[in-house]
Amino acid sequence: MRINRLTYEPSTRIGIIGAGCAGLTAAEELRDLGYKNITIIDAKNRVGGKTYSIRYKDASLQTRGIYEGGTAWILPSPLYKKYRKRYAISPSLHVMPRVQIFDLGTGKVSSPFLVDSKYSLLGRLWQLRKFFQELDKYTWDEEPGYINPAYRAMNKSSPQWFNKQGLDFIRDALMPIANAGQFGYLEQEASTAYVIRLLALWNRCNFLKKLVLNMPQLQEGNQELWNRLAATHNLCLGQTIERISRGQTILVKTASNQWEFEHLIWTAPVDDFLGVADASPEEAEIFSRVRTIKRAVITCKVEGLPANIFYVIRNTLNQPLATSYPLAIYEVDPGSKIYNFYPFMDETTTVEELESNVSDCVKKLGGTQVTLMGQPLIWKWFSHFSAEDLKDGIYQRLEMLQGNQNTYFANEMTAGVSVPYGMEYAAYLVERFF
Repeated sequence: MRINRLTYEPSTRIGIIGAGCAGLTAAEELRDLGYKNITIIDAKNRVGGKTYSIRYKDASLQTRGIYEGGTAWILPSPLYKKYRKRYAISPSLHVMPRVQIFDLGTGKVSSPFLVDSKYSLLGRLWQLRKFFQELDKYTWDEEPGYINPAYRAMNKSSPQWFNKQGLDFIRDALMPIANAGQFGYLEQEASTAYVIRLLALWNRCNFLKKLVLNMPQLQEGNQELWNRLAATHNLCLGQTIERISRGQTILVKTASNQWEFEHLIWTAPVDDFLGVADASPEEAEIFSRVRTIKRAVITCKVEGLPANIFYVIRNTLNQPLATSYPLAIYEVDPGSKIYNFYPFMDETTTVEELESNVSDCVKKLGGTQVTLMGQPLIWKWFSHFSAEDLKDGIYQRLEMLQGNQNTYFANEMTAGVSVPYGMEYAAYLVERFF
């Protein structure tokens, strides 16, 4: 439903801050509605946000020659399908190695569903069936983001929720993967709402893929779709916002430019908004409660490791790893000997510590020589609220901000924990308000 349909004008000036997947989706959907005057501004000199595909050599018939410096895989979304067809992205996908759990203590490698457990095969199957049925409620929300009132009640930590549901085996099988992809060392703090949202994306896959866990990447690299889409829009890259002033119109200033808009869509991190905008007391109060962690991507050439592997290191409440220890490792192309490692960071973590832990991980996996390929890429990751804030209705308050002073917010904080959710929320926001 378009709330403001009667005020629609093709020439309306709309500014979008952030040229990541959410910002570019908003621009694409606005143009599909007929808007002609859209400007996308980003401080970086590239587009794609957390999709960042880096070529390490010329691709051959055998290999992509690409490693993903940001988001590792793509997950099903109707928007992905639409945009891939529109921008001639190859319909064939690069299928990553199947995910396996590596237990550092025992050296054992197994499917997530075959990890050591007190539960029999029948008990495991029962929990799988029950869990899939539960995820079905959240897999295709008609209202993206956390608008569904059920999420407000999911304010307990995920270990408590799994235990209460009688799904302890599912926690042991899947939380190492969820932690490696999103939550890092926050398993005991991350509210169930975030965990369910992430695993509901996995539930969009067909049954075989859910069991085998072969995750896909775009053949041309996950960023290439956004490169092609962005090339058709009005982009202003390398522009760090210095000030946003909102009155009858919205003024956006950088060191070298100034724009005037009727509407502004903010898709960059919200702490950046507080640093440059004339935030209202309610905006300031809500956004100051947003929490993040840091995630690193470390790419190395390694000798001696098995080819074509994707190991998630087993880390659970019973087997916790150090905060900055790599939680996942995979070979970016079969036989390339180039591997991505995924540790997280807290405020005390140093780059030297990250690199030392990668070397230790390689040694325990049986590898030998390790050669870093550039500096670690460090990302601000997992924007979220505390369990108490969820319980108090923080997302309902956030939704009430949408449209105030002709400003709208569409990013990881509003949408959920993955690129498809960011895309779907941005498209939903455009449908609601424009």
